[in-house]
Formats: sequence, structure tokens, C-alpha cells
Amino acid sequence: MRVLLLNAGSSSLKCSLLESSGRAVLARSTTDWAGSVTRYERVGAGRDSVKTTVEFRGNGDAVRHAFDDMRLDAADARPSAVGHRFVHGGDFNAPVRITPKIRARIADLSELAPLHNPPGLETLDAAESLFSNVPHIAVFDTAFHATLPAEAYTYAVPHVWTHRWGVRRYGFHGLNHSYCARRAAEMLHRSSRGLRLIVCHLGHGCSACAVLDGRSLDTTMGFTPLDGLVMATRSGSVDPGILLHVQQKYGLTATEVESQLNHDAGLLGVSGVSGDMREVLAASKASDPGARLAVDTYAYRVRQAIGALSATLGGVDALIFSAGVGENSPEIRAATCRGLQYLGIELDERANAQCRPDTDIARADARARILVIAAREDLAMLAGVEQIVTGTRGPELTIRS
Repeated sequence: MRVLLLNAGSSSLKCSLLESSGRAVLARSTTDWAGSVTRYERVGAGRDSVKTTVEFRGNGDAVRHAFDDMRLDAADARPSAVGHRFVHGGDFNAPVRITPKIRARIADLSELAPLHNPPGLETLDAAESLFSNVPHIAVFDTAFHATLPAEAYTYAVPHVWTHRWGVRRYGFHGLNHSYCARRAAEMLHRSSRGLRLIVCHLGHGCSACAVLDGRSLDTTMGFTPLDGLVMATRSGSVDPGILLHVQQKYGLTATEVESQLNHDAGLLGVSGVSGDMREVLAASKASDPGARLAVDTYAYRVRQAIGALSATLGGVDALIFSAGVGENSPEIRAATCRGLQYLGIELDERANAQCRPDTDIARADARARILVIAAREDLAMLAGVEQIVTGTRGPELTIRS
């Protein structure tokens, strides 16, 4: 079975065509418009990658362009099924075949993930126009975090907010957090049982997750993907009093506050340069004070989260870096690990500077390992698609009420 997997992020689209037998990647592409230009990379089976810049921005055009290239890179690119990643699944805790009713439920969640679910729906529309006669399957980033204990997912807000309006911590990036947890156990030659992991998914969006026994125990993102760490254009956690202050004193509407915290904050807001870490790091090296502050603030918040999650786990056996920034920025990994020796986290500077995923970059004598793991959300997505198409069932997950 050939499966096309479409991973719509807030500023990118990853397309992968996989053969379910053997997990072979037949073709893949990434379209990234996080920076000032749109970067496009495509890879065919057994071929070197081709990197270019393109004129278009947006998921619909990216789907059509990527599939045109896949038909050149693969002998038979027409898929038997299409898998779609959706960031916010609400109460969905398992993959599901997309019907008009399911699409409407996903669309209703767009207000909780305004940078993610709408692009995912745009991707779905484009894909359904290309592949109308195959099943389309939704997999959800929130599902992995269905195992959070009540004390982790509960906010101390009025009772009606929680029990009538469904306000709770959902957590996100679950597809990659779950993949990294499994891959880390393989790399460490250990069972997931008793293994204490902190996974840092650092990309355009960022979150950290505490994983114990292969299950999510706590995570930094909350009710929406706006919570937690500093991100490219998202603020991460802020004092809720700030939101009231700018509305009451400066007249911002709730819509304006939401837009600015999602689109104008984070690295972009602090640096005044860009939301793209590559551009911010370049400006920082050129002695731009705003960019330097943005980098320092970003790493500081990740380091704080690692400390908090290690307390939840009672220690850490391995710290994991993944996603675009986590995999590709030695500077950010070094800045994040600085001062974490008390947890047994000690970076090998040479290994960090030279590493390619999947690699251990901790000092040989360190108590905890530091792993750089390539994000493979496509493999987690493929498992979800197969679960629906073949009628098999994965691990049962239930969201506690």
C-alpha cells in the first residue's frame, strides 16, 4: 500500500510518499515559508536532494507542486490512502477516517489552533481534489497526551470553565514526541519501561514533553499551541494579566491580542528581525542586540522547562532534541544545555558541532544522554493510517474527564 502523508505546519508542508511494507520512502518534499523566501526541497528514492526557492506560499499550492514532482520521482506515485496531520484534535484520541462530519468537527477546533488547523484543512481540500477516490485519514498531535494525569492537565480556573467548556491542557507535537520516545529507547538499547525522557521539539513551534514508560506525563503546550516555550512568532506562556492590561489600558480587542501573540511575538517580537531562527542567529552573530536577546530568551525558557519536567520525572535518563531547530542548530543545543550539569546533562562540544541525526552528543562519562533525533512524524502518521485502513487497533487511549 502506498500512502501519501501530508504534514501541514504553521509555516511549512512536509509531503512523504511511503510504501507501507518496509516503510520505504519513495519520494518526499518540504516547502518552508518561515523566512523571507519560500524554500523547497525534494528527494526521490535513492537520489540526492534538490533545494530551490519557489514563488508560491501556502499549503494548497504546495500540495499540488509536491505531487507533480513526486510523479517524476516515483514510478507510481498515486496513493492508496492519504494521511493528514492535524494539530488540535480536541477529544479525538485516535486516528479517524475523514468524512464531512469529521471535517466540520476539526474545523470547529480551528479557533484553538489558528495557525495550524486552517492550513491543515486547506491541505485536505487540495488533496481531496487530487485524490477523491481514496480514503483520507486524520491523525492528531493531541492524542499522545491523552495519558496526562489529572493534576497535569487541570487548570486552576473556575469550575464551569473546566467541566462545561472543556478548558484543560491538551498538549501538542504528540506525533513527534511519541516517535522520539520510541527511537530513543532503540538508540539506548533499553526498554521504554522506567525510561525517563525529556523530548524538546524545537521548530517553528516548540514544546517539551516528559515521557515515562513511553507515555506522556507532562508537556509545555496547553489548551492551545500558544502556550509554553518561546516560538518563532508565538509568545509562549505569558502572565494572563498582561492580556487584560493591553485590552483595558490600550484598547486592543481580543482578536487583536490573539493575532499579535500568534503572529508578531516570539523570536520575531523580541528580535525585531525575523521568526526564523536561522536569520535571528545570523543577526545575533552580527552583534544585533535584539537578536542576541531573542536567542538568550529562547534557550533560557527551554532550559527552565527541562528543569521543571525533570522534577516531574524524578530525574532524566536522556534529553532529546528534534525538529528543525533542535536537529540543525548546535548553538541552540549548547545554549540550552548550559548549566544542566546538575541533572547529569553534559554536552560533548565536538560531537554537538559535527552531529547529524540520529546521534548521541553527550560526554561519554555523563550520567544522562543527549540525543539528536530526526523528526519522523511520517512514520507515526503511517501507523495511524494503517490502523484505520486495515482495521487494526493501536493502544487504547482515553481522555480522563
